[in-house]
Amino acid sequence: MTSSETVWVPKHLVALAQQVAAPQLTESALERRFGPRSTWAPAPGQIWRALRDDIGLLVLLLAVDADSVTAVPVTVEPITENPGSMLIEGEVTSLNSPVTVWPGLCRELPISLLDRPVDDVGTAARQVADRVARPQKVSEAASPLSADPDVSEARAALEDDLAAMTEVTATEVETTEAETAGGINIDALAPETLDEAATRLGAPLPVVLDLIDGKRAPTPQEAVIMREVFGAAPTATPPPLGLVTEFNQPRWRGLVRQRKRRDELTDSEARLALAYEVSAMAARQTGDQAPSWPDRIRRWAEAHQLDPDAAE
Repeated sequence: MTSSETVWVPKHLVALAQQVAAPQLTESALERRFGPRSTWAPAPGQIWRALRDDIGLLVLLLAVDADSVTAVPVTVEPITENPGSMLIEGEVTSLNSPVTVWPGLCRELPISLLDRPVDDVGTAARQVADRVARPQKVSEAASPLSADPDVSEARAALEDDLAAMTEVTATEVETTEAETAGGINIDALAPETLDEAATRLGAPLPVVLDLIDGKRAPTPQEAVIMREVFGAAPTATPPPLGLVTEFNQPRWRGLVRQRKRRDELTDSEARLALAYEVSAMAARQTGDQAPSWPDRIRRWAEAHQLDPDAAE
């Protein structure tokens, strides 16, 4: 299995779901089991599909925090059990066939990588957690990993995919820094300059003024235009940390994808853009009560005629 081949996992699961042996894996069955997308809450013992760009993995969750999960990869092939892997029997899974988990490849992953739940193996996850805590020791010469080239290749591919999924790219760092760099003095701007910005951005003047005032961060494309017109990018007050954390949850991945496609953004850029917009809406509302960010996101989506539960 190579990194590029891991994207077959969702299609492979769908194909299995269409067999009489595994009707539990159809979209409708998974929604009945786990609820609408906007209510999804990752929990230990669940198997999720994790996605980043063109890399897809199945992972078994062992622990869940606000921003990350502790997880081990799961494969439907090869079926193997050795010091680096173990089996979960078929009667425990929705596949009705055994799957291989890899305790030796346990990793902490950003929760934002989780795309959708696939299964819940319950107490079987405890055995995996025990193996993570107390890995089996075996000499390299006696290890089946050394003797079986298919298993060795599968493990190497999983290691590469896990490394790629957790890598923080230079582009992501540069984008985050650029979104809060510089500032624009609106009092020094001529009316014709504002009109030029509105024309080039394809946005009405109030939207341009919101960008200048820092009510939301510009997209990368908007930042380029504003630097060309104004000589600087706008300064934006960061959205509340609780809102940024909430948008990392997989229940909002549908909204993130819609924004990503519309403005040709990365996942992280799309989440941040959404957080700024919802934050701007919340700032216009009064009251001292701490905001319920899930409720605010749903109201924002409704106002923009978006459905967080829409199937992708």
